[in-house]
Amino acid sequence: MSTYTIENQWVLVQVDEQAAEIHHFQSKENGLEYMWQGNPKYWSGRNPTLFPMVGKSKSGYLTIKGKPYQMGNHGFTRNSLFHCIHHDENTIAMVLEDSEDTLKQYPYHFRLVIDYILVAKKLVIHYSIENKNEEVMPFHFGLHPAFNCPLEKGKHQQDYHIELAQEELVNGVLTSKIDLDPVELRKTIILEKPSSRWSKLSDGKHFVKVFHDGYPWLAYWSPEAPFVCIEPWYSHTDFTENHLDYEEREGCIKIEPKGVWQCSYSIEID
Repeated sequence: MSTYTIENQWVLVQVDEQAAEIHHFQSKENGLEYMWQGNPKYWSGRNPTLFPMVGKSKSGYLTIKGKPYQMGNHGFTRNSLFHCIHHDENTIAMVLEDSEDTLKQYPYHFRLVIDYILVAKKLVIHYSIENKNEEVMPFHFGLHPAFNCPLEKGKHQQDYHIELAQEELVNGVLTSKIDLDPVELRKTIILEKPSSRWSKLSDGKHFVKVFHDGYPWLAYWSPEAPFVCIEPWYSHTDFTENHLDYEEREGCIKIEPKGVWQCSYSIEID
């Protein structure tokens, strides 16, 4: 496995071939590390790509093409080894293709490419999923980036808040600011059909701003740990018991044979 670096005068970013996760997003101006580094005491993940499932089914099984399949929480991409297909001073491109192991969990041939593009203090992450089958390919998709919070020693998580681009209905209240209540974050705060183009995690001095325009669901989560996740989803985990087939679940995306589906989001720091 290898780790690849892109950088400019403001920031340094490192992406690892394991799960194509961002291992570092550091500011050269203030020396801060903005990405959660992973710690099994709380959560060993960092910023996994959720494909071909967001969350998991209540039963632990998914019915695909009439057959039961067992897939881990958030799909297999988070545990898969990618390969770098392009690397220059501003861009890293990683690819994952179906394998004998993935076909045991998900009976489709696919090609997933993730491009990391550094523009000043913003990292643009672009996803391209190709259907390599002679039939329609259904899948579920989401993102799970985790950010250090607090960012600085001497600070506490409660010193931070999440600012929204505009007012949203959060736990029944219309607001443009979410306080970091540890109980609510552990349960996961979920926004459905948000209008906001971005969410900003900030203490008023430093911030992480996630641009997520067009995603049907947003989740904010922290298991009473020194990080906060801002998660744009195209589909979602089972909120209640659900016996629908995989391709009929809410948020399922379907690509025509030999077609390509694309999306993106971005992270800005200061």
